[in-house]
Amino acid sequence: MQAAALFLVTHGSSDRRSWLALQNLVTVARSQSDRHISGGCLEGQTLTLAQQLAQFANEVIQHADLEDGSEGCSEIVILPLFLLEGVHVSEDIPAEVAIAQAQFENKLIFRTTAHLGTNAQIPNLLLQHFEKYSKCDAQQKQAEKQARILLAHGSRRTGANQVVETLAKHSQAIAAYWGVEPKIETQIESLLAQGIDQISILPYFLTEGGLTEAIAKKIEVYHDRAQIQQLPVPLSSQQIINLLLT
Repeated sequence: MQAAALFLVTHGSSDRRSWLALQNLVTVARSQSDRHISGGCLEGQTLTLAQQLAQFANEVIQHADLEDGSEGCSEIVILPLFLLEGVHVSEDIPAEVAIAQAQFENKLIFRTTAHLGTNAQIPNLLLQHFEKYSKCDAQQKQAEKQARILLAHGSRRTGANQVVETLAKHSQAIAAYWGVEPKIETQIESLLAQGIDQISILPYFLTEGGLTEAIAKKIEVYHDRAQIQQLPVPLSSQQIINLLLT
């Protein structure tokens, strides 16, 4: 029997870069695996996620190699490329997968894995990312007041942001959020009031795009009061694929 086919799911956006980033991930994944691999988005596409899944399922069925007498591929594994669990992970994706499953009930099994952010390697990868872009040696760190901020989108759901707080603590950082308090400007003002003169901000997002550009604009007003460095998003395409395929 052939290995399960893989379908990567991202949030999606009207920003074309979001779709291109997904296609790049698919290309990298295909180069390192002989499985059927594709991807789709919850938002920003003409087709619903269920329709994208159904389209991929038909491709898997059509391309299954049955000439050697094997049973072909019987399962599609859906990999949610989300760093945090929210409504999309807990409700929207399962609902779309169920719609697609109903169309292929006797042909394929659709199975959804835990979202990317649950990977046990994430905390250390974030810490390493902060350290990689640190401009100071140990002596300078003692002489200057520095701080780190881990910036996530944030959720109003009770307890939903605790994972960000835990990740920030592991990275010797404080947490901030784009959509809820404490927002990035709140945390920056708090650090400035403490006499902090160097701040590193790590956007905890999957890809660069409109939101990371908005963050950069938000912190511009503070550049005359402190040295603020916005780091690139923490995971490269290769790192994401390593987390998914290992």
